[in-house]
Parts: sequence; structure tokens; C-alpha cells
Amino acid sequence: MMSDLMDIDQPELTEQYLNDVFPEIFKKFPNLDYESIRNAIEEADYDQEVAIEALSSSGDCSTSSSFSNIQDDDDVKVDGVMKKKKINDEVNKIIDVDVRVVIEPSKYSTNGIDNGYTSSSSSDNVFQSTKLRTSTLSKRKCEQDHLTDSIAKDPKEKAEKKTDNVKGKTIFYEYKEGEVEESESFELIGEDPVINQGTGDEFNADKNSLPCRKLEEFTIYDANRKNRLVSIEELDEEGRELHVSGIVKPIFIGQDDEELYDDYDDDDGPVQVPDQYFRTSTIFYFQIEYLQDGQSEIWIRTQYAFYKLLNASEAYVPYFMPVFKKIRTANVIIEAVANNPEITYEQFLELLKQPLATSSSSTISNVEITEKDILNNIDYIYQELETWIDEKEAFGVLSCPLLTNLQRLAGKKKKRPKYLHGDTDTVKTKRNVNPNLAVLQHQNPTCVTPFINNLTKGMFANKFITVRHDNEIDHEDIKIEAPVIKKPITHNVVWNGDQIAKSHGISYYNRALVDGEEITVGDIVYVRNDDSDEPWFAKVMYMFEDSSKKKMFHSRFFNHGKAIFLEEFAGDRELFLLDNCNDNELETVMGKAKVKRLDIDEDESFDFEDEHFYFYRFWYDEKYATFEEARLHEDQNFVFNYCTKYEGCHSCENDYAAEQKKQAKWIYQDSQDTPIGFTYNGVDYHQNDFVYIIPDEGAENIPYEIGQIVEILNEDEKTVVDYFEKKNKEKKRTSKPVICVRLLGRYDDLLKSKLSKKTLETATYRDIIHDPREIKDCRRLFLKDEVRIIRNINKLEGVCWVEHKDRINNLGLYKDDIDTFYVDCKTTKKHPNLSDLENMNVDDIHLCVLCKEKRQNHQKDMSEFVEYLNTQQKKLKAMDIFSGCGGLTVGMDRTGIVETKWAIEFASSAALTFEKNNPHAVAYNQCANLLLERAIAEHSRKEKLKYLQDFLGRQVPSMPAPGDVDFVYCGPPCQGFSGVNRYQKADDIKNSLVATALSYVDFYRPEFFLLENVRGMLSFRLGGKQDGNRILGGIKMGVIKFIIRSLTAMGYQTRFSVQQAGHHGVPQSRRRLFIWGAKRGSYLPDFPQPSTCFSKQGSINVSLPDGTSFTYNHRTNGYAPYPAISVREAINDLPEFEFVNPHQVYPAEKEDKELQRPFRQIEVPERGWVGDMETEYGSEPLSEYQRQSRKDCARVYNHICRVFNKLTIERIVRITMFPGADHSSLPDKLKPWCLSDPNSAASRHNGWKGLFGRLDFEGHFVTALTDINPMGKTGTVVHPNQRRLLTVRECARAQGFPDKFRFYSDRDDTKDMHRQIGNAVPPPLAYALGRLLIEAVFKKHMENKRLKGKGKLVA
Repeated sequence: MMSDLMDIDQPELTEQYLNDVFPEIFKKFPNLDYESIRNAIEEADYDQEVAIEALSSSGDCSTSSSFSNIQDDDDVKVDGVMKKKKINDEVNKIIDVDVRVVIEPSKYSTNGIDNGYTSSSSSDNVFQSTKLRTSTLSKRKCEQDHLTDSIAKDPKEKAEKKTDNVKGKTIFYEYKEGEVEESESFELIGEDPVINQGTGDEFNADKNSLPCRKLEEFTIYDANRKNRLVSIEELDEEGRELHVSGIVKPIFIGQDDEELYDDYDDDDGPVQVPDQYFRTSTIFYFQIEYLQDGQSEIWIRTQYAFYKLLNASEAYVPYFMPVFKKIRTANVIIEAVANNPEITYEQFLELLKQPLATSSSSTISNVEITEKDILNNIDYIYQELETWIDEKEAFGVLSCPLLTNLQRLAGKKKKRPKYLHGDTDTVKTKRNVNPNLAVLQHQNPTCVTPFINNLTKGMFANKFITVRHDNEIDHEDIKIEAPVIKKPITHNVVWNGDQIAKSHGISYYNRALVDGEEITVGDIVYVRNDDSDEPWFAKVMYMFEDSSKKKMFHSRFFNHGKAIFLEEFAGDRELFLLDNCNDNELETVMGKAKVKRLDIDEDESFDFEDEHFYFYRFWYDEKYATFEEARLHEDQNFVFNYCTKYEGCHSCENDYAAEQKKQAKWIYQDSQDTPIGFTYNGVDYHQNDFVYIIPDEGAENIPYEIGQIVEILNEDEKTVVDYFEKKNKEKKRTSKPVICVRLLGRYDDLLKSKLSKKTLETATYRDIIHDPREIKDCRRLFLKDEVRIIRNINKLEGVCWVEHKDRINNLGLYKDDIDTFYVDCKTTKKHPNLSDLENMNVDDIHLCVLCKEKRQNHQKDMSEFVEYLNTQQKKLKAMDIFSGCGGLTVGMDRTGIVETKWAIEFASSAALTFEKNNPHAVAYNQCANLLLERAIAEHSRKEKLKYLQDFLGRQVPSMPAPGDVDFVYCGPPCQGFSGVNRYQKADDIKNSLVATALSYVDFYRPEFFLLENVRGMLSFRLGGKQDGNRILGGIKMGVIKFIIRSLTAMGYQTRFSVQQAGHHGVPQSRRRLFIWGAKRGSYLPDFPQPSTCFSKQGSINVSLPDGTSFTYNHRTNGYAPYPAISVREAINDLPEFEFVNPHQVYPAEKEDKELQRPFRQIEVPERGWVGDMETEYGSEPLSEYQRQSRKDCARVYNHICRVFNKLTIERIVRITMFPGADHSSLPDKLKPWCLSDPNSAASRHNGWKGLFGRLDFEGHFVTALTDINPMGKTGTVVHPNQRRLLTVRECARAQGFPDKFRFYSDRDDTKDMHRQIGNAVPPPLAYALGRLLIEAVFKKHMENKRLKGKGKLVA
């Protein structure tokens, strides 16, 4: 269609047109006639520089006959000037590449030069430069002689040399040591086994029937010509047999290969896969695949696999560069026309001067596109434009000025193109790959509000689309300059007014005159800084004069944002209150600082009354990089417990309080002389309290011991006596407490000793690992007769609640609370067995009356609070952005105070799963950027929206309006931040989606905000420059600083932390970064303490730019209330089944035929899944974890495995039956080549243990990934005692999803389900965070309730 349109009225190459396109020629040769200039331009192949050189060298500027003769008659040599220039240019390029040559061009050698290449001249005059220490000048002379002799006179010879040689010489490829040749049996670590490999139709096989791999450092060569390096475009020439060598790695069609291991916990499982050098069999064809965003991938196809070409080897770059530039140039032009249909040719040339994102899978560093590249490839470019317009029906761009110019260039070029792109046997084109997963190649640019865009400071490589809305804060009107303070000396200080008090020889005052300026208590002043020209900011807390007669003041300091965590992203005018104070002489005061504390409803754009320049609103915690509302840390009505009457300082008070918390203090009730308990580290302890005790044996990552305080002693007493007599009153007040506890045992510990039967590693695959299916309950305790005196109260780490089982009305509901246990039996034995336990009476256990009353009151208040939320419809209405299938939503909705009403998810299968499991919510299956733009258009600009479909073909409903959303939480795609991603990209759009999330916050201004991401976000340097596969420079922790700055700029309190899912009841390791935000006027949620032990600790410390680090985990040595959740506790109640051995490699033996296994046997189909999409449970819940998982669910869903080819199934079945068994236990014929062959890369790494690995019932799961693959990096996915892989439901249990949560795929694909699970936030971790949100909201509710009676309310 477009080609027909373009044939109409093709423009002529008029003098005016040439003057517009090639102005330098007309300026340099003003007297030259138009025909000569036009001929020179056409003969120079539209290269302006070559045309100018040709015209200049002709001597007579009236003609261009010398250049024309060269082009028109191939037998005529170029003149001396052109010849010399050409040789010099070629030599310069050769020296840059520094390839090596050998003396014998006719002899191919495999005896290796270091870089794996040999090269020779096509003439007899050859030279050798292998590691020769010759001077550059000598090398240049040698190269020049070689090139001069190799210039071809015959047209055919000239064409042959141009095809075969780069820069005048031929290079041959030599195989590397350990390089493996492609074959049908070749396998890769991490490769997803295909189902129907070798189906017969070899040439027409697709990526679903052949492995898909990528090649790095690749080189393409012709095996029929002694491995001579050639361009891939020679593939269709007669007599060619092209192969490619390089480093081979697996990729996965159906998702971004960089994304697959994004959730991989780098402390869990094997290390980085070693490089495997590799060469393919004959290349069938190559194809260019154009993705959703206009970018491209270059693939080759062999008999056995598809290969995506990434970066070329250094020696092959000159051969690959023309192909690469041609494709990339077309991509860039198509993107430019698509983004701006009005762009002109000149504007596009200016655009080329800016750094461009790589638009091809094949990357070459520092490649620039110039006008010359456009002219050299004009026919290819124009044909691609035609195809793109036809396929997209983008006929609206036909009038684009850039397109018009390109049309002229293509339409009037005399020569036919040397290469016309189109589908042939050796060249193919494929467009719009995998539209369902375009989230990974996002087609919509990042949409942000102007306020957020302003805060980015241009640090993101991506261009943003800004959309203004009514809540916009405009900073452009404020032009006040920061005051310059210079006062090197203070001349006079006097008190202004009488002293207000005198105590212990110190006189206190309210006011002073400093060089005539009145300074009053409460003022903020500039304090001279001896180390810098910039003064300190300090608040005057009190003034005094001591015996030295010096006039002093006590100051509480502020810091500018650039001096704290924010650094480069700090606002110019904002200060932050610190808990940092000191005594200073008043003569250090340089004057009053005009600083204003913002009210809760004031933003940064407040009116600067009285020329206030600086402002503050937050207190900053220097240890945890936390920002809280300042008024909470300088309340005028604050009651000081440690500071004296005239020395009130919040910072001092906090320091005193922190020190006092570390000391045990007696608790007295009313005016009684006898203490009722003691307080230590912020916890009150009383008689009959149940306490957590650090174990004596010093082991780490095990549960606390639990004991009941039966008596509180004095440190001087050695027996249990009444020691609080009046005569010892003062002595006892200052003494340290000692406690006597009666210990309780954990019922599961007795079960564990009963079940501990070590499976021998001599087992075979035919053996059976029996699961006794005992019911475990980590909340069940038994009472011991053992009593212990604890003299060091550092052993105590908090209290818990223990009830007799018969006193509990609803045991399940009781156990839903944290720190709760029950007891129903006792023993008199010190080391009991299960048979030693006997029932105990209710009266055998006593409770603390004070704590019981406090607990009942709290439960009553909480019950009334929840009822209030439900009856008054005051639950937090939440929006989940980048929701995935909804892991965060499951955890947050479980709190009872959150109701998730909206979710945004690009991937259709994940959106479908979210919608099915949350019918009360609206799931938007569309781009978050597009939806934000529509929300702003509808609710702020009051525009009528156009009809829009989601990716499931349904109409997209309206977005909520500002004021509707109370809580926004999100997990922006994180692949660009992941430390697992070896090739980080500065311009990866996934890196900029945090700006989209923050723009939602800016538009909706919810009360709370929560962001989740990988730990790699902490170390991502924002603003860095792309250098090949690395990002250089940039701001340390730049993304975190940007997020924190954005939140504080919008008035949000904020804190961040790394949390380990294994600490919060999840049976796997997964560490994630979380960032809380809460509006001023609300309380900022804290982070939870671990509830379960987890042996796979890994670092959860956060390192700050100043070199300090912190963690919110305050428990000692990995101790926690409950033991880690094991694989057994997670899944052993689910129905049992096994794969039937297909016996493809090893025929069934007599023992196999007669073997009667206790599990259901299922033959694995070629497609679909194996197992049951819905079935009955295998047993009652066998653990507390299973009880929680099975709530409100009567049947098992998604108990299905993905299918594999028969070879993989046979391997899975033959893995021996002991925990930790892996591929090394397979018989020789079943061992994967890449894990066992001495030539494989894995052979240098102990055979890569853990792949095809069998899980241990007593261990934990490997980090949940987005795919279940026994050959994957974390391939320990074989069931602990069944001959199969983990099912979708078992993986969901590993992540903590409740059984009632069902997974869906719009393509009925188990991979989709596994991907949803692997990408999700574990719901128990989300719930642990949600519990702290409950505390924050409840605290504000109770404060409002108290103040309501006084006629006040918290804002």
C-alpha cells in the first residue's frame, strides 16, 4: 500500500534540494556547476566528505571528471591523493583494531594464537605482527605497503576482496581450547528442555520446538574457505558454509531472559554459570525480529537451535558493523517517526548527536549513527519504513518531513541497492514478538507528573512524558536567593533581662543580645563553623551562665539535606531536625536564621513570609536514615522525665531514655515500697510472665527457650526469700534483678527426635523415603519441672503469652495472633520422650494478673477499632500498582484494615489471576503509564476519555479519583536493578517505573505508601553512563535517594529496610527492600521483628553512603519465637503422585516392572501439564503452616507440574532417593553433557552440584524463581520423596500463598503460573509488614479517641 503511494510524484534532485542536504559542498565550490556537483555526490554514494575530497583533488574545480572516471570505469586507478587518503584511512582503522596476521595465508592452523584468529594478505607480500615490539611508524609503513599491493584492478577481483576482506586483509578463525561443537545432545546449564525436539520438519521448526540460546563474543566464518571471517550477509552466496563461534548461554522464549533469575537470592544456590566456548553447525538462515518498542534482535538458525546474537568479538566487529549499523539506523528512524510525526530531517540529525539507547540485541559500544549511515543504507531504511507503515497502518506519518526527505533520497538514487531486505531462504523478518509480555519491552514511555519530573534532576536516561494535574506544585515562581552569612567574629554579648532561675550554681536566662540582635530561647540561629564557611543551623533550647561566667546556650542542631542521606537530591531550602545537641558559647552565634516549620497542610511551595528562605518539617534519624514529622520530636507539651526543669532538650531526653533502657529498672505500683517487676530494653517483666530466653548452648538461628518467671530476686540473694523488707529498701532499689524461671519445652522438638532417621546416601532411585505424617504444631508447649536462675537479664528478649488449651475458646483464632503459645501437658523428666508427657490441669499454670488485664483491654480496644472500620467504612482503600498476581494484596487484605479496590498489571495472565481471586477489586490489565495519563485527564482536566481496551479485549473502566485512594503499594519491575542481571542498562525503562509509581502518589496523595523491590535497587547508581554492559559513574544509591527525596518533598515521612522472607514464616530465602511512606499527621509504620528462625541468613544490612550500616532486626544471633518452616511442614499434606518412567534411554528392568510404589503413577503427556487442576487433600493439616494455608479451602487447586521431554522425565525419575541427591547420581547415559563432560565449563566447577536436585524434607526451598527447571541455576526442584518436580501449588506453598488462591493463565500455561508465583511478594511477609501498619493506624485511632473528649483531634 505505502509503496504504491510513494511512487506518485517522486521529487527531483533539484539544485535547491541538494543545496539543502549538502550545504558544505556548495559553500566550498560556489563556482562549480550544478551537474558536476550532482555527479560527484552520486558517484560518492551520497557521502559528502568523499565528494568534497574528490572535487578538491581534481585540480580544476569546474569538473569532477577524475572522480567520475573512477566510478564509471573500474579499470582506471584512483589518483594519488585519493589513493593515499584511502590507504591512510584503512591503516588507521587496522591499527585501532590491532588484529594479527600470520605468514602462511594458504595454511590453516589450529595451534593457537592467543586471541583465536589468524589473518593473511590476499597477495604474496604478507607480514607478521604477532606480539612484535615494532614502532607504530614501522607498523604503519608495513601496513601501507601491504594495502598498496593488495588494491585490485579487475572489477571481479575488487568485488571479491571487498566481500572477503576487512581493511585489506583476510582473517581466519581458530578454535579455542575447550570449544565445543554443536550437536543434538548438547545441553546448557539453565536451559529449558524443549518438548518436541527433533519432530522431523527441521528447517521449519520454531522456537517452541528447538532450544533458544544467546551468543556473546561471537565470530562468523566460512568453513568452506578455511574459517575465513565473513559478513553474515554472505550467507546466501553460492558455495558458502557459515558457522558461528562464541560464548553460549541459555535464554527463554516467552519472557525476557534477563528477567528469569531476577528474583534469585545471590546468597542461595550456585554461583555464576561459567563461560562455555562453543561453535554452531551450519547456519540455515538469519532473521531480524522487531519488538513492540521498535528495537530489534538478530537471530540465526541451525539444525539444532536458535541463537540470538549479542556482542561481536573484537576481531569480528569490522565485519558485523555494516549489518549492525544498517539495522540500528532503521530502528532509530522508525522510533523517531513514531514518537514525533512532525520531526524534520534536520531535527533528526540533531537527535543523532544525543546518546541513543541500543536498539538491537547485538551491542557494540560507542557506536554513533551519522548522516553518512543514513545515505549509505537509504534503500534498506526506506524499505523498512514502507513495511512498518503498511503493517501498522500508520499512514498518518506519510506527511512527516523526515519521511519526505528520505523519500527523495531513496527515490532518486541511481544505483540499485547492494542488499534489499526481504524474506528469502537465508534472510527472514519477524515483527511484534510476544505481545503478551511487552511489559519487558515497554511500548509506552514513562509518564510522570511535572513535580516528580522536576525532582529527577535529569538523572534518568529515559525521556519522560509529563502530565500536569490540579495538585501540581509549581516551583518556578520562587526566585529567592539563599542568604549569604559571613561574620567572622562576634563583638558583644549581654543578657537581655533578669535570670529566670538558678540551680547548682548555674543561672538560666530567656534572652540575650548578640551584637545588638535579640536571641530568645526557641530561636533558630546560625552558629559559626570552624571547619567550613557554611554555618551550622541550631535551635536555642536554653541559655545559662556557669561559674566561669561564660554566656552559654544549649543548641539542638539541624542539617541541610546535602549533609545527610539525600545529598545530591536535597532541596536548596530544606533543613532537617537532628537528635544532636551541644553547649555553645553565645559568641559563636552569627545571627538569627529565618527558618520556618511547615504545618501539616503546607507543601514546599509555601509563601515565604518575612523572606524566610529555609524551612523544616522532618526529624532525621542519622542511624536509620528515617524521616519523621518534626513535631513528634519537639512537642512543646512534652513531659521530660530525665531533663531538669530549666534544661529541657528533646535530644538530651532521647539520649537519656536510650541509656536508661539498657539498664534494668524496678517497677513500682502507686506508692508501694515493694516493686511489682522490672523494665529492661523497653519491656516490662512481672512475676508469672512468660519470657523468651536466649539459649545457653550458644547455637544460632534456633528458637528461643521459653520460661515462666516464678520469682523475681535480688542479685545479692542466693535463695528465694522475701528480700524487700523496709530495712533493705534503699539497697534493693539500686540492685539488679535476678529471676527464677520454670522452663517449658517445645512439643515439636520431641517429634523431631522421633522422626530423625538419616537416609543413607547409598539409596537408589527405587527406594522410598517414608513420611510418618506426624502432626506438628510450633505453638504447642509442655511444662517442665526444670527451674533455672537467670542472673544476667541480657538473656531476656521479650515476653509471650501462654494459655492452657482448655482456657482457649477458639484455638485457631488464638494462634493467628503473634507471640502466642498453648500448653496441655507436662513432664517430670529432664530429657523426656513423647511417652513421658502427661496431661496437666488448668490450675497447674498461673498468669500475671496485670498482663492479663492489659491484654484483655487491648483486645477489646482492637475489636472496637475493627468494628469501627467496618461499620463506618473506614478501611484503607488501597491501589496495588504493578500488582502481578497479588502477593502484596493477599498479605495486606489479611490485616483487616486494608481493602484493595484497584490493581494495575500489564501481564494478562497475572491480571486474570488477580481479578479471579479479588472479585471485589478492579484489575486494570493495561500499562500503568497510560492509565495514569487517563486518570489525570479525566479527573483533573475533566476530559472525555476515548474508548480503550485492555489486553484481554475488554473495555478499561475509569480510574479512581484523588481522595478515593488511601493507600498505594507497588512493586515496580526490578530487572534493571537486580544484581543477578549481568548487563545493567542505564536506559532500561524498568529502572524509570519508580518515577511512575511516585507520580501516582503525587496525583492521589494517599495516607500511606509502600514500595517493594530487589536489594539491588540500593546499589544502583542513578545518572551513570552506559559503557558496554556496565554503567559507569552516577550517584551512589541514586534511586533510593530519589525515592526518599520525592516522598519527603510531597510531605511523607519515610523509612526503608531490607527484610528476609524466611524471618516471617516463609519456607524459603528471599530478601527484599521495602520503603514506607506516611503523610505527616499519621504515624509512620515500623518494620517487623523476625517471628521465625532462618538458617540461611544472608545480609539484610543496609549500607549508607557515609560508610555506616543498619538493620531493623534487633534479635540476637538469628533467634526467634518460632522455628524455621521446613519443606515437610509446608507440603507433606498434599496429594502424592509420581512421573511414570518413559524408559527412553534405559529399558525397564525386571525390578522396575515389579516395583510397587505407594504413590499414584501418572504418565507425562507431551503438552499441557501433569497432575490435577483440582482434587481432594491427601490428609488433614499436619502442621501449623498447613492449617494457616488451608483456611477457607476444602480442595486443592493447581496441583500440577509442567511437562518436559522424555529424556528430562527419565532423569527426574532416576534421581536417587536421599536429600540433596542431584544429577551426579544419574547413570552415565542420563548425565547431562554440560554437567558431566570433561570439556564442559561445569567440569571446572565440581559438576555444578544441585541441578536436578532433590529437596530435603527438613530443609527449606530454594529461592522461588519465575520458572521451575531442573537445569536452572537453582535446579533443586525435585520433590523430597516423590519422583517428580514441584507442582504449582507446592511452589505457591513455598511462597506462602493460601490454598484458596488459584492461579490462572490466559494460555493455560503452567509457566505463566510459576512466573506469577516467582514474581510475587510472599504474602506472609506482606502480612508481617501489614501488622505494623495496623499498629500505626490503631495508635492514631486511639489518640483521636482520647482527644475527642477534650475537644481536640489529631489532624
